[in-house]
Amino acid sequence: MTIAPVILFSSLSAKISLYEQVLRGARRFHPQAKLVGSDSNPNCPAAAKVETFTEMPPLDTLDKDGLLGFCAELGITHVIPTRDGELDFWARNRDTLHEHGVSVMVSSQEAVETCLDKLLFHNQMKSASIPPIPTVKNTDELGAERFVAKERNGSASCSIGLDLDAKEASDHALNLQNPIFQPMLKGPEFSAETWIDARGKCHGMVLRWRTKIVDGEAHESEIFDKPDWERRMRDTFESLPGLSGHALAQVIVSDDQSLSLVEINARLGGASPLALSADLHSIEWFLLQTEKRECEIPESPITNKNLRLSKINGEAIIS
Repeated sequence: MTIAPVILFSSLSAKISLYEQVLRGARRFHPQAKLVGSDSNPNCPAAAKVETFTEMPPLDTLDKDGLLGFCAELGITHVIPTRDGELDFWARNRDTLHEHGVSVMVSSQEAVETCLDKLLFHNQMKSASIPPIPTVKNTDELGAERFVAKERNGSASCSIGLDLDAKEASDHALNLQNPIFQPMLKGPEFSAETWIDARGKCHGMVLRWRTKIVDGEAHESEIFDKPDWERRMRDTFESLPGLSGHALAQVIVSDDQSLSLVEINARLGGASPLALSADLHSIEWFLLQTEKRECEIPESPITNKNLRLSKINGEAIIS
């Protein structure tokens, strides 16, 4: 008989909608599944709204023994990271946790590093079915008139400089720690979400237009159907070795309908409740995989193409 999992949802912050969808997915797997929301801030916005909450020690204070003790005290069997800044920590500790009966939905450390380093990402993915935006260290390496300047590592939304000429881009870079430059591309953006098994194969694909973006996150998003783009996104995800679990990508569509890959996030995202609601059952499939029940995971699951998401007061409303 399958034992009910106890899942740690890390970096809870204000992600109540995502927490609820993850819990829903976990209970598709087992009706008594428990989802423990955690955050280093005990007063984070979602702490009082979830079924179970625990304060998480800052990750930079946890050695392996401390991490194992924390998980053992709560009876944790699975971990689902939800923030870029913690992915390297969980990837580094994935094998140790697995040896002690805790499975983490995280990609390999190499894949995480590639996704977080924009220059490394460009260099490794430039032959992908959907190629990444050209990324360089100096503006004179690009044959462009307008530029984007951003940090090489981590999230770019707070420090990014958009639609700059060469001098403005160079000046903006003086305030960055490790700047990189990209050509300024204009056009609508979409996200692609999938779940990737331990062999690196995609199961399901949800494409959604990012119709309203606030601080880099989609606050309005609508699913659409385009099989050719789905196929190209599947090939692109599968071309990155070590990528596994839930993953999402952002893509810009130019006027000539050419596609440029902005980034891949090796985790659930702020608008992922839409994909999870559309029958991309990433959480259930992750749990099935950890129980060696891969035969129950559909190769080509059918997803709902008729949903849209709006964020109101921080909560995702799906219709």
